[in-house]
Amino acid sequence: MKSLLVLIALGIALIASESVPSWYFNPPSDNETSWYGVGEGSTLRQAKDSALADIASRLSVTISSKVSKNATQTSTGAFSSYNQNVNVNQESEVKKIAFNNFEVVSTSQNDSKALVLVEVDKAKFLKDQLQTLTDTVNDINGLQPKGKSILEQYQELKSMAPDVEKAKTILSILTTFEIPFDRTKMAHAVSDYRDSLDTVRSKIEFYISADNDSRYSADVLKEALATEKIKIAQRFNRNNSNLVIINLDTEATTKQLFNTYMVNTRTTVSLKSKEGATISTFIVESRGNSSIDYATALKNASNNFKQQVNEKGIFTFLGIN
Repeated sequence: MKSLLVLIALGIALIASESVPSWYFNPPSDNETSWYGVGEGSTLRQAKDSALADIASRLSVTISSKVSKNATQTSTGAFSSYNQNVNVNQESEVKKIAFNNFEVVSTSQNDSKALVLVEVDKAKFLKDQLQTLTDTVNDINGLQPKGKSILEQYQELKSMAPDVEKAKTILSILTTFEIPFDRTKMAHAVSDYRDSLDTVRSKIEFYISADNDSRYSADVLKEALATEKIKIAQRFNRNNSNLVIINLDTEATTKQLFNTYMVNTRTTVSLKSKEGATISTFIVESRGNSSIDYATALKNASNNFKQQVNEKGIFTFLGIN
């Protein structure tokens, strides 16, 4: 009986292996012109995505190794700082790269599974990456801060952050494959972007205006801003071109149940320019209770406010990140 079960199992395995095409287990080797990847999924689309992810995974290891080697060996020169500050998530960033030029070489599909073999044209892929990098650098160089408020300058710069991070990855890719391009110009543009963002961010100065019931929430914001080393103005100065106003207006309702003091708060947070124009506004609701008094319950109600600030980060919380 045991021998029969073994034979049945072997038979099932043999049938299963015969339904899988040979190219899935032995795909073509990568060469000077192409990368190959195989993938599986419940649909052909999922299998195709899996095959491209297979290529990206191998590519990420190659690039990460090259970048790490450069960062270790390069101690002087124009790219010293860049190489030594390579994103520690280099591999994961490369895996996000999209392949626009690929060909589905073979497919196999049954009721439960789809298999795909894809081929990526190296030259076309690298050409696409160089074009994306060039476009990003042109966008960076085209930024015009004149005539814009300090907050508008920051938001415009910050909106480019995802593209710039991608550009840093592309720099690594193109360097790894020794593609001819003006690396000095491109690398400096990416580096200058970060300097510009940090410079603009360091100029922003917040002035917090709060009613009495918002005093604890105001303390939360001041603490968060101070932690991020963001300037806080002690008084309103209309001549300060870098000033941004945070206005806090809280409606508090109270109730006592036995020996417990309860407070519900509804705080309207408004971000305004120094001229008084509203940039953004939102509402934060909180609850607090205390066995001592309403003042303590109000202070405890600010804990939810603080939790949201800490979870999102102060700039995201304010809606300007």
